[in-house]
Amino acid sequence: MIKLNLGCGTRPLPWHRNVDIVQMPGVDVVWDLDVIPWTPFADESADEITGTDIFEHVNDPIGFMCECSRILKPGGILSLRTNYWRSENAFTDPTHKRFCTERTFEYWVKGTEFNSFYGPAYARNGIEYEYVTGYPRLEGTELAVKMRRI
Repeated sequence: MIKLNLGCGTRPLPWHRNVDIVQMPGVDVVWDLDVIPWTPFADESADEITGTDIFEHVNDPIGFMCECSRILKPGGILSLRTNYWRSENAFTDPTHKRFCTERTFEYWVKGTEFNSFYGPAYARNGIEYEYVTGYPRLEGTELAVKMRRI
């Protein structure tokens, strides 16, 4: 089972291939997630992708989601934690490029209003997700979402 931890920073996870833009202890793959395609990873090669505090930093969120879709196997799980727009923390970090709401990920979730309207443009490779744990939930000042590639 292949698990990726994107943007691991100083928090590498055991049993994961830990990815970050900087080589540091615990980083297995040095890669800038703004460079698309993510050539270190083959199509449908990962069972799980985790990203904590990374989605708000990437330049191209649509490209990020499309690359996650490309890399995940059908049925694979994408778990993201990102800043919540109502949190002061969302605006404190000067490197944050977006502020997420409970509906941000609906562009990629089959059957939602945003996906029905914008899906072909936002899911460039036609791959969609379904929520695993229902609607995204707040965890402190962050938004957590778990999706399955369908």
